[in-house]
Amino acid sequence: MKQVKQIKLFISCPGDITHELDSIKLVVDEINKTAGEQNSYVLRLLNWKTDTYTQIGSDAQEVINNQIESQYDILIGLLWLRLGTPTKRDKSGTVEEINRALNNSEKEQLIYFKTASPIDITKINPEELLKINQFKQDLGIKGVLYHEFPSTSKFESLFRIQLTRLIFDKLSGNDTIPNNFENKNLPEIVEDKYSHITSLIAEVENFDEKAVELDIFNTVEIAQTHLNLVTTSLTSMSESMNDWTLKMESRTKEISTINNIKDERLKIAKQKTVINLLATELLDFNNRIQNELPIFSENFRKVGSSYSKVFLIAKKFSAEEVNNIKESAKSLLETSESSLESLALMLKSIMEFPPLNYKFNKAKREAEITIKDLTLETMEGVKLLNEALKN
Repeated sequence: MKQVKQIKLFISCPGDITHELDSIKLVVDEINKTAGEQNSYVLRLLNWKTDTYTQIGSDAQEVINNQIESQYDILIGLLWLRLGTPTKRDKSGTVEEINRALNNSEKEQLIYFKTASPIDITKINPEELLKINQFKQDLGIKGVLYHEFPSTSKFESLFRIQLTRLIFDKLSGNDTIPNNFENKNLPEIVEDKYSHITSLIAEVENFDEKAVELDIFNTVEIAQTHLNLVTTSLTSMSESMNDWTLKMESRTKEISTINNIKDERLKIAKQKTVINLLATELLDFNNRIQNELPIFSENFRKVGSSYSKVFLIAKKFSAEEVNNIKESAKSLLETSESSLESLALMLKSIMEFPPLNYKFNKAKREAEITIKDLTLETMEGVKLLNEALKN
């Protein structure tokens, strides 16, 4: 009979983390149906609410430590607006669980901080935020790598990539899960001269019908679609940026020429005309970027996730389509990194424009916000793509 090994994940977080828990479950289910099926392991989520029983300790956290710590292999730590309730030993239960995992060489950790502002700003407690920032500093001093995410959707993409990588690193080059990953309660295989035949029969009988739904070609096609949409969108926005740069240079030369006019009234009138034209062109540029931004943002986020799914399904294959999408992703990464630098320069140049008139100042402010959003989306996408390509 085929042996299925367990890798147990323990989620450590205060009560303000909710939506990310659904994302974790979704990603775990996805990995179990893909790489887990192929490599004979299953991921299982542990929760102190369901995986502990009543017991007396110095406090509730000690009971959780005693019962959960010996079970899990990977700790997933998440913090947002609250650090949690202090314990007798540490700043909070979550902090204590994370620190204990960090001090245990048999445990792996994935630690995240949510940076999004809540819809209800009354939920923000400055004292709690100071404690969280101090904890970040403590982790940094220890040399611990943690990750920040601005939204649940981006957490899901980042978590999928990083959990896939962690599992792959543990399995890479080995036929079995490392010693600290559980392999309990597995039936013994009675060896006989027909064992190689009976194991094949058992594998067919124990086949998970969900695996029939796996389609490497469809998965690659979806990933390639996202890559193409991002590339097309990025090209369109680059053309808009170049167009605006040329117009800005042209208007700057016009203003320089106008400044030589001796008639003050005529000079001011012509300056106003050129500045209004520049404002109109800046608004047009802003609208073009805003139209592309949703397409770019959604698909750039999905590129990393899609590539990770391709990796999950096709780890045992060397299909040409998989290699092609990897090269496409590398090319997109290089282009995006170059665009990121160009965006930063453009944002800086627009910010340096002095106040001129209401129309221009309004266009300038709207363009600053749009380019800031585009720069942030590009930077987040580059980070996700970098993580995916590490696989």
